[in-house]
Amino acid sequence: MFTHLLSKAIQRRKLRIALAVLAVVMGASIASTLLSISFDINDKMGRELKSYGANILLLPKDEGTFINESELYKVKTIFWRHNILGYSPYLSDTVRIKDSEIVLSGTYFEEEIRVPGFKKSFIGERKAEEKEASLRTGVKTVAKWWKVEGEWPGSEEVLAGISAAEKLNIKQGDFIWVDFGNNNATYKVSGILSTGGDEDNQIIAQLRDVQKLFNRQGMVDRVIVSALTTPEPQEKIDPSRLPPEEYEIWYCTPYISSIMLQIEEVIDANAKPIRQVADNEGKLLRKFEGLMFLITAIAMIAASLGVSATMTTTIFERRKEIGLMKAIGADGIQISHLFFGEAIIIGAVGGTIGIVIGSVLARMVGLWVFNAVVNPSLLSVLVSGILSIGVALLGSLLPVKRAVEIEPSIILRGD
Repeated sequence: MFTHLLSKAIQRRKLRIALAVLAVVMGASIASTLLSISFDINDKMGRELKSYGANILLLPKDEGTFINESELYKVKTIFWRHNILGYSPYLSDTVRIKDSEIVLSGTYFEEEIRVPGFKKSFIGERKAEEKEASLRTGVKTVAKWWKVEGEWPGSEEVLAGISAAEKLNIKQGDFIWVDFGNNNATYKVSGILSTGGDEDNQIIAQLRDVQKLFNRQGMVDRVIVSALTTPEPQEKIDPSRLPPEEYEIWYCTPYISSIMLQIEEVIDANAKPIRQVADNEGKLLRKFEGLMFLITAIAMIAASLGVSATMTTTIFERRKEIGLMKAIGADGIQISHLFFGEAIIIGAVGGTIGIVIGSVLARMVGLWVFNAVVNPSLLSVLVSGILSIGVALLGSLLPVKRAVEIEPSIILRGD
């Protein structure tokens, strides 16, 4: 009986139902679009932000000591190894060129690193087994903002920072004589480097050439690491005070602090966040998420108001029908079930159509705005569907309350 009444009510008021469905479709499509983007684009935005700077700095544990270059591959063996996008080690000291003191730094420009296969157990009995792999890394990966006028250096070639080149009066193609204590070497200037940072005042060479000149083979004095991270919680967490269950959750979440701890577990070095990059990245991602959810909330409220307006009109038109139903014995619960049933159907149909439209829009927005393919997740689909039915029910609350309060004696008398 209930199903029959519900079916007949929908058939007799197709236009009203269609208007309510349209309101839900508009809200659901916007919600689905923004939720899909918000859930999927954070990783892509994080990767894009990493192109503007590494976010972890590794330093020797003791002053005057160095980090072993041969251990650096181990950053790709930690629990969050796939979140390590790249790294670049440095070895720097002051040298003499043309009677001027200049900092000479060695680093990777684009290096192929072999990562041996390994088996490892992590906290909570988690185990990892990886086959031998390779990693192409260096400043071309972690410092994409470097601008080189000329060519990237090969063996026994250097980049001259734009300020250093002006100070030494050198240009691309020149040869420079470098003195370091009793050691010396000749390098060709392959290009002029501009970074807007300290590198503009330095000479940059291949790491192995600098290690040879300084007689520090296999040693580096710092390493910058680019890691894909999740913004830290607002409240500062002290891992040492966490109970085992919470510690495992923290350890298995890609916070910058947990990734740094995991790096320190495999490399004899102190890991520190490059705060300017890490903090700004977290703030930007949180603001982006907040904006997406705010717009979603506004869209769903608008959809709820649309449903409410349609249901109010419907109940006004059906007030005599409602009065008659109550006169023959229907109570308020049965009346409310009938209209809430309509609302659920409106929410389900509108939500389904809106999710399909939102999935298409999400891919289009991802390509147009973020230059990345956004794939709707199961979570975004479920949330959008629940929100669609929820706003339809919410928009029906006040109209249904008025329907329940209708007095059959007054309505049937025509007062």
